[in-house]
Amino acid sequence: MLFAVLSVFWFHASAQITVTAATFPAVGDTFRYALDLNPAGANFITPPGGSQLWDFSGLQFGQTFETIYRSPDSGMYKADFPGAELMQGGGAGESYYNVTNAKVELLGYAGGDPTGLGVNVLARFAPPVIERRSPLNFFDINQQSSDLSIPFSTDALPDSLLAGIPGASFIDSIRIRINFQRLEAVDGWGDLKIPGMGMPTPVLREKRTEYTTTNMDVHSPLGWIPIPAGSIGGLANFLGTDTTITYRYISNTHKEDLALVTVNADGATVETVRFKNIDMLTPAPTVDAPGAASVQAFPNPAIQWVRFDCKNLPADDYTLKIFNIVGKVVWKETHYIAGKRSFTVDLEDFKKGTYLYSLVNQEGTIIGTKRLVIVKP
Repeated sequence: MLFAVLSVFWFHASAQITVTAATFPAVGDTFRYALDLNPAGANFITPPGGSQLWDFSGLQFGQTFETIYRSPDSGMYKADFPGAELMQGGGAGESYYNVTNAKVELLGYAGGDPTGLGVNVLARFAPPVIERRSPLNFFDINQQSSDLSIPFSTDALPDSLLAGIPGASFIDSIRIRINFQRLEAVDGWGDLKIPGMGMPTPVLREKRTEYTTTNMDVHSPLGWIPIPAGSIGGLANFLGTDTTITYRYISNTHKEDLALVTVNADGATVETVRFKNIDMLTPAPTVDAPGAASVQAFPNPAIQWVRFDCKNLPADDYTLKIFNIVGKVVWKETHYIAGKRSFTVDLEDFKKGTYLYSLVNQEGTIIGTKRLVIVKP
């Protein structure tokens, strides 16, 4: 009996993996992911602890995409990030990373501005943001804070954004200040199963809570002056604190996070699940048969507004969600629809880029998931 008890204990103890730097990205790596925009049918949020089994094999392929890591030499902004060993992106923007045996650090970003104001920026994190750590073990807890400052000349901004700011005519530039506060806790270990995976894989689960606070200063002959949110006209939409909570399922044999579960700010509702696209599958295109329930965006690409036309819907409450490319819900509304209905969404607060929209009924059935492209003049 004692031998049996000790054997069980040894088995569970040995199942607690350690994630090492062997899983860090390297030049030439391509990480392929799929995104379930309406995850259901699994217990995605479990209490902390070990020896767990997370069966996510029922996830659906709502969208697929890939992340490619390139040499910094291929980037347009290499000279601005000396010492960088990886570059991710291209075209609209580039992110630069430093890699050691202990961590992968995001140094900064250059290209089209992440705030969506339509101008190019060069932004460096101070200090760099640590995205991956090694070694990583159960019970590891890490905190970090970083700041980002993005200046803009007012000549590059639409006049409407400065409307309502006292003394706007004396302002020659603005500065967006972003503070990141992140708490990471490896709170679970066990086995994970996702689509395409024959046998469950040992993983660590890391809960990541991130608070992003955005403030703004204006520059005038008096120098830089902090501006309260209530007095900044069209720029008020960019300010405030956002909370993002994710659960990462990390293997010591796969470089990608095998799954990344995004929940809402109160931590109770699962919004999306991103997972490794093992079989490199792509979702089937949405084809609306005559008389079938459907949702369609017009115009697409959209600039200032978009209209969603819903047709052939049984009477019910329906929620329309708009997701960014990493699966975070950036807008949602619920409407009662019986038959057909159209409603318009103002895109003033949206950044340019590619989004997904999905219409779901009260029981969680997806009526349609399609792509929406937003462009800005």
